[in-house]
Amino acid sequence: MKKPSHFVYRNTRYGFTLRFPAWWRTYAVIDRRRQSSDTEYELHFRFRYKGKVYDDALAIMVFHMTRQEWNREGYDDSPLIFLAEHGGRVFAYMTPEELPEAFYDPKTNDYDYKRYGAAIRLLKRMVNQDAPRIASSIRFLPQANTARSVPYRAQHVCNARTGPRGKQRCRKGKKRSTSHRH
Repeated sequence: MKKPSHFVYRNTRYGFTLRFPAWWRTYAVIDRRRQSSDTEYELHFRFRYKGKVYDDALAIMVFHMTRQEWNREGYDDSPLIFLAEHGGRVFAYMTPEELPEAFYDPKTNDYDYKRYGAAIRLLKRMVNQDAPRIASSIRFLPQANTARSVPYRAQHVCNARTGPRGKQRCRKGKKRSTSHRH
């Protein structure tokens, strides 16, 4: 049996899905902690390698604003990349601009490619190739009708039969059967 090449992440709180390469299950962990007071919700897919969790490979941010407000506030000139406007919210994503500090070797003033080479290559693939594809896969679920049905309660219940002149017979204050008698 062939293993699936992708999996779908479903966020029921905001009603969206994202499509990930299956191998991300091994190298990403989800963190939902808000790191910015400007966001309403944040979803961080943090890079995990050999049991250690590093910085984000991809972050999805939800802002309670319109696209017009997004532009007016200057977010279109930020490292955040606009994804969609949905339900009075703006969805955006961000990827890291640098490798994690843990990969840095202060002795050489460079990243330690000898020690972290495989992790660096993997993270670069996740950030540069996969993250934009994942972000562009965002789809919004059809909204369920959450309005509860409330039955109409009339003070008068009239018989469905009509009288000889087509007028409905109804007595105020008394409930009558709605069944038809012939």
